[in-house]
Amino acid sequence: MADLIGDDRPPSRRVPVVAVVLVLLLGGYAVIRHLSAPEAAPADASSTATATPTPPATRHSAIPSPYSSAYPASAAPTPVPRPWAGLPVRVGRHVDFAAGDRVVAAGRNYRLDPGDLVLAMDRGAGGPVVLVQSRGSTVLEQLRPDGSRLVLEAFHDESRLPHGLAVDPTGRYAAYGTSSGTATGPSGLVVRDLRTGEVVVSRSTRLPYGVRDWVTSGVVLTVALDPGGPPYRWVPGPGRPVPVTSPDRAHGGPFLLAAAPYGSSWTVTGDGCTGLVDDLGAAPVRQFCRKQLGEPAAWSPDGDRIVARGARPVLEVLDLRTGRTTRLGTPGPVFVSQVVWGGPDRVLVAVRTLAGGLGRVLSCRVGTGSCVQVALGEGSRSPDLVLSR
Repeated sequence: MADLIGDDRPPSRRVPVVAVVLVLLLGGYAVIRHLSAPEAAPADASSTATATPTPPATRHSAIPSPYSSAYPASAAPTPVPRPWAGLPVRVGRHVDFAAGDRVVAAGRNYRLDPGDLVLAMDRGAGGPVVLVQSRGSTVLEQLRPDGSRLVLEAFHDESRLPHGLAVDPTGRYAAYGTSSGTATGPSGLVVRDLRTGEVVVSRSTRLPYGVRDWVTSGVVLTVALDPGGPPYRWVPGPGRPVPVTSPDRAHGGPFLLAAAPYGSSWTVTGDGCTGLVDDLGAAPVRQFCRKQLGEPAAWSPDGDRIVARGARPVLEVLDLRTGRTTRLGTPGPVFVSQVVWGGPDRVLVAVRTLAGGLGRVLSCRVGTGSCVQVALGEGSRSPDLVLSR
């Protein structure tokens, strides 16, 4: 046997070490052969029974895997219950909405091109105005009752992007913001006549603005940059947008919550409170700090209440006269994507599951806080539901 490299002991003392190593190797090999051998089939009690070949046994690790299921492989998957499953179902006959390429407005059904996706929707005098993602482009258009479609503008790449959409209270004009998709690129505001599609107002702006609403006092704007800032009011024309209130440089914001449909009032949020602004450019005249509110939000038609998302995924209705809040019975956990008033005491809520696979429209009574599911037919469970304002 060749000398072991680096071993300077006499040959008489090397042999026992080599023998021990060989015994360990041979013993390990025998154990491996034994473990990998198929298990013997049990002897059949009958002398005439035919021997059945035994398939090789599959060895499993004794170490539990965190990815192993606690249920047998043959068990059927348990469906995840929908958060709103316990709510009653009612037929929604007067709900304007869009789901994918289907649009329902004023009792009429419109069908867009297959694969289209409605991103925003507002009511117009001659039919709904929609912002649609279609074949790699974003298209702003009005759907006419006769089946025709008036294309207001198409955005084909990032050199010009739309920001928001709102139709004026008469239903005759549509406003939207534009930008190049960069902080330093050109930005602007556009107003188009819905009867002809022609541009009636167009002005460049220093900041990129998103159009949030169009109320009697003017177009409501937000800054389309992170982290945003105070909202603005713009009267379509050559004049500049005017800040609704002064910025809070210590805490950031305040940020827009909702604008009154009539008059010149706005609600803003900042530092955990909701502020009521009654004079353009002035500080809030009143603060509501009992409940922290945030988007989405909407101002009631009577001008006295705000519905908004609370600190948790619930909806709160704030009474601006008393400062009291009422919680609506929306199920949880869900993602609230949109709220609109469907009447003086009814709120429509678009929700979807947190995983994003299912959607639903709920109708909630403000007085009682109770909610029901709204059956809207085809597309009513789509996670892409959009309510018309």
